[in-house]
Amino acid sequence: MKFKYGIFILFFSINCFAHHPGNQIDADKPYPSINLTVIKDKIDGYNIFIDLKNFNLNPSEIGGENISNSGYLQLFINDIRITRIYSDWVHVPQRFFNLKENFIKITIHSYLHDQFTIKGKPIEHIVKVIDN
Repeated sequence: MKFKYGIFILFFSINCFAHHPGNQIDADKPYPSINLTVIKDKIDGYNIFIDLKNFNLNPSEIGGENISNSGYLQLFINDIRITRIYSDWVHVPQRFFNLKENFIKITIHSYLHDQFTIKGKPIEHIVKVIDN
């Protein structure tokens, strides 16, 4: 009994104190879409161009009321959250690409940090980068 109670408390406390609890919000039509172009930087890492459609990036509203298809992006490398993105270009230093095959993932989030979805499926784009 104590074990089950401890698991419940642990699960509740992790979600309760999380800065971004992982809630989802459905996007409106026309649905947002993401396409990525990854370019090897001549000096360090990669430059990523984010072709974002039907979504408004507006960092000045973060933490404010949710607005349809508006917010910010998040960058993940190998499923590790690296940073928020507020424009269509981002540079990622080489130190984040520590495997032979690395995965870049971009996700779309609302002003209140909810992840946008289409019929419950997260809106995201993943690209595999083979680092030489």
